[in-house]
Amino acid sequence: MFCKSFLICSLFFLLTGCSSEQSAKHASKTVSLMGKAEPSEAFVPATINLVGIGDSLTRGLGDESDHGGYFGMVKEMLEQQDEIKEVLIDNYGVIGYKTSNLQNKLSEEDVMASIKEADIILMTIGGNDLMGVVRNHLFSLDFEPFRKEQKHFENRMRDIFTEIRELNSSAYIVYVGLYNPFTYMLSELPELDTIIDEWNRASQQIVSKDGNAVFVKVDHLFSSVDDDTLLYKDKFHPNENGYSIIADQVFEAIIESPLDRFANQQ
Repeated sequence: MFCKSFLICSLFFLLTGCSSEQSAKHASKTVSLMGKAEPSEAFVPATINLVGIGDSLTRGLGDESDHGGYFGMVKEMLEQQDEIKEVLIDNYGVIGYKTSNLQNKLSEEDVMASIKEADIILMTIGGNDLMGVVRNHLFSLDFEPFRKEQKHFENRMRDIFTEIRELNSSAYIVYVGLYNPFTYMLSELPELDTIIDEWNRASQQIVSKDGNAVFVKVDHLFSSVDDDTLLYKDKFHPNENGYSIIADQVFEAIIESPLDRFANQQ
């Protein structure tokens, strides 16, 4: 069973939720595209439809800059590529969303229309499902309720992928995995790392079965107990620094598949 300090800290994070922002600058690392063949004369740069769905991380909560979190940063990175003329965006990330909320969101007409036209779909979801277990079991936290909820989470994730593919069979889906925001304050609780790893492995299996989707692992980026400069003032969401490194990982996952597949050939 988790220790009392974890319960107190968890309750604090849940009650404080989204607080005021903390500013920090971080230089995004340069992703090299050296060695790529020059496009042919018939090559026409593409217009990319980029759609975001999920929770507060896709919304960009915690980024005090004007980049819009990892979603906005990835948009800017894509716009810098020769293969891309412009990036049109729709961001449906909503603060507090769980997988059940996202299921309902996918039935809204404007969301359905955007997904039908999407070339790339970026998604974060699951963190609030996990934290819901904390809220509902404050005084009896152990592995069992997390693993029970994980089964429901997996079923909803499968349904989400099914719903997306019924609307769009060809969009490239990028799912960003979960990380442990309590590493810095509760490093003595490796149990939570184990739980997050189990949820991530379950998500990765679902994503891998899609065939045109990728799981982006980020928990290792937030695993240092020496430094919390990647987190927003609420000690839960990423700040500009944190979103920048997430954006780097997402962008690398996108360009592993040639961008010119989106371009028009005359």
